[in-house]
This record gives sequence, structure tokens and C-alpha cells, in this order.
Amino acid sequence: MRIILITSGTKGGTGKTTLAVNMAVVLAYELRNKAQYPVVLLDLGLDSGTATMLLLGDVRAEIPYTLADYLMGRIPDPLSTLYVKTWQVGDETFRLVFTASISQYPGQVRIDRYLLRGLLNAIAAVSPFYVIIDPPALGLSYDVLTTLLEVSNNVVLVAVPDHSSVRAISNVVNLMRELKVENRLLRPILNMLNIKYPVDASTGLPWTKLVRDVVNIEPHVVPYDELFPIVRQALEIESLKLSFYESPALDSIFKYVDYLMEAVPPEGQK
Repeated sequence: MRIILITSGTKGGTGKTTLAVNMAVVLAYELRNKAQYPVVLLDLGLDSGTATMLLLGDVRAEIPYTLADYLMGRIPDPLSTLYVKTWQVGDETFRLVFTASISQYPGQVRIDRYLLRGLLNAIAAVSPFYVIIDPPALGLSYDVLTTLLEVSNNVVLVAVPDHSSVRAISNVVNLMRELKVENRLLRPILNMLNIKYPVDASTGLPWTKLVRDVVNIEPHVVPYDELFPIVRQALEIESLKLSFYESPALDSIFKYVDYLMEAVPPEGQK
């Protein structure tokens, strides 16, 4: 299975979770005839559980066990934290496996590297093609980021047109160089770029160049789309609600998924 980390470093509000959820859903749909559970979304956003809430469809939904229960040692079996979301499209169904990560006490939960590896080993029993990791942004520590970089096969950096965001992904790149895993970088995503203002006013340089200079890879642009916040407020997943004909951002996400499947095709799956 391919373990792909999608991270903005310590910068919040970059739309990282929106991208992670939509890419996971699109991948699950594209691979629906290849495996029963082709994709697992590992929602580590214990501070918010946004991905979990979107997939549950109801913030009040009661679930027996969450990822926090496993990480806090309350349950021994990490498979108890996995849930399946099923969608019907015409005569076909497709499924996405995800961790339920809502926590009443997010500040008390620690992402231990041994427990994380245990979780990934358990996920391997599901035989997915891809595991998409959506980590926390706020409160992301050096140790947790190091662990996530160590267990991931590939890394997608997400930035927005903001200098603090570019600095945040620069810190991730520097850490990857220290760990000698810089070769795991995929095309970064420059998210929510207003195509009317593609240039940074303070430097006179295009935002794409500022990101490229940090990552040494040409970024993939996902343009700002006012339809996305509307869908999110209704607790809907954009790729299931919108058409890529009406949404340039969604069209760009589909194109990134095509790139992802070509750059890191699934291996070792039946």
C-alpha cells in the first residue's frame, strides 16, 4: 500500500483537509472495481475531526470507538477505529475506509510512533491501494511530523498564497532533507490561489515561483472557488456535490489525482 502524507506543516487554514478528503473519495471511486476497500483515510486531526465529521455526515453521530481511544490506550485493537462509508453511483457502489478521530480531549492525545505503526500494520490487513494521512496542523510537533515523514512513502505539501504558509512548508522540506527523505516529495499544491492576483505584492514574484523555490518542484494550482465553502458548511464533500464543469477547483483536484496515480501507482495488490 502507498502511504501518502498531505501536510501544510504547522500552518492551519490551508484547505489541507478539504484536499485530503476529496482526493481520498475520488481515488476510492476510480479504484472501485480494483478492490473492495481501495483507500483508507487516516484522519489524525484530533483537534477538530473535520474529515471524520464530513464522512459521518452528522456531528452528533455516536460511534463506539475513535482513534483517540486507541492512542490513549483505552482499546488494544486499532481496527476498532476504522469505519466504512459507502456511496451508490448509478448501479455501482464504492467505499472509503476512514478512522473516526473526534476526541473530547484532543490536548491529551499523543501520536505515539509505535502505536501509529501498529495502526498502519492493522490497516494493511484491509489491503488498500492508498492510505491518505491527514495530520493536524495546529499543534503539530517536531516529533510527530518526524514520525509521519518516516512512515510515509510520499509527501504532498499544501500551501496557500501567504508568506507564513510558504515558511511552514519550507520547514517541512528542511526536515525532510535532514532525514534524507526529500525524494519522497510529490508535486506541491498551491491551494486557493485567486487567479486575478497570482503575484505576491510584496516581492513582485508569482506565488507559484515562491513555492517552487522552496520545494524545487513546480506546484499544482488549485484555484480559489467560492462554491467550496458553501458545500463545506452543509457538511458535504465537494467531489460528491459539485461537477468539475462548474467548479475549477474540483477540476484541478481531479487532475491532481490523475497525476498521483501515475506518479505513485499502487503496487503489490491483487
